[in-house]
Amino acid sequence: MSINAQNTVRESGSRRGAVREFKKGLIRDAAKRIFAERGIDAASMREIAQAAGYTTGAIYTYFDTKEELYAEVLRDSLHALQSEVAATVEASPDRPASAAALHGLWSFYDTHPADFELGFYLYGGVRPAGLNKKLDEELNTLFDQVMTLIAHGLITDGLATEQTAHHLAVVHATWVFGLLLMTKTGRVKSVRDDAATMLDSYLKMVATHQML
Repeated sequence: MSINAQNTVRESGSRRGAVREFKKGLIRDAAKRIFAERGIDAASMREIAQAAGYTTGAIYTYFDTKEELYAEVLRDSLHALQSEVAATVEASPDRPASAAALHGLWSFYDTHPADFELGFYLYGGVRPAGLNKKLDEELNTLFDQVMTLIAHGLITDGLATEQTAHHLAVVHATWVFGLLLMTKTGRVKSVRDDAATMLDSYLKMVATHQML
């Protein structure tokens, strides 16, 4: 095969790959909207296909199951969350690293409400449901990497030891998630308070906490 022919084959393959990724992106975007609105149990592949502008059969050429598609969407969301937390810390050299990390966690979910809902739609009541063990472990690992970023900030700020940092990171992240939930449901306004002010007060408390 000539060099020109080889280049043509490579270019053709590259175009096909780009088209495939573009179509997968449309499907992921549609799935994200549907999952956020309806949850994993109520959403159907047919509904997602219609939202993406494809047939149901076309989706199955990219994703074998609804759970696999959900995992893909949530995987992208967790990668984006991790990037924002890390970027917020890097962009805030004059701020305590732990406060910056927690603010990055808040900011991501505050400005991406669909991502916040996606992360909690696997739970019906208190019983986890929806994904197989392998996917569940993978996604839990991605989420735990965010906790590790917060824990590293606590250690850097002298607010935790290596032994206590992860535990405290989860404690603080849980508080942020609680504030997000209170904000989303309108409960913060109902008690005549402001979410941004509450977050600022809490982060100041974190920064002055004695090392455990």
